[in-house]
Amino acid sequence: MVEAPQAETRSVSAIMFTAMVSREARVPAEEVLEGELKEEHARLVRELLSRQGGREVKVTEDGFLLAFEEGLKAVQFGVALQEALRCYNAHASSERQMALRIGVHVGPVVCRGGDMFGEGVNLAARIEALARPGTLYVSEAVMKGHALPPALRLRRNALKGLRLPVEVFRIEPRGALPRPALFARVRSLIALRRARG
Repeated sequence: MVEAPQAETRSVSAIMFTAMVSREARVPAEEVLEGELKEEHARLVRELLSRQGGREVKVTEDGFLLAFEEGLKAVQFGVALQEALRCYNAHASSERQMALRIGVHVGPVVCRGGDMFGEGVNLAARIEALARPGTLYVSEAVMKGHALPPALRLRRNALKGLRLPVEVFRIEPRGALPRPALFARVRSLIALRRARG
């Protein structure tokens, strides 16, 4: 029996990739710890996603592919996620410290079978790979038309698979956005998990 082709929809979305900066696991205990940290990363992402909006498209090897209606919402989420991670690290032991790279682009995407494809997705992935641990990098398309937090313009980058260099910006999160109540919620969840052991 031949399966019917999956329906495709095309739209313009704000696409975000998150990636946990992993350490090379050399022994089984380190592999277990790496798995636990990935689970903690997932909990932080999903907790914020449920409050800030946005959609989880899929889990990647090191993080998530997320989609938002507009660039501003993606940036607000990215800033909140990095802040939540700083709160987590402030209470975590040295071996449980985590760092994330986040990349965001706004562009055309193709949605099919619950996944997302297209040049916009590829560009967001390339921008995430450029980002340094603990930072949020965005494309010029994200910066247009929004009152975004302060950003540092980086040099134009020639990204693999793209014809033209892309201008990339690093969002400066500290003090750039008001801290919503969800930060307090994240702190309380972390404290509760620690109390339960």
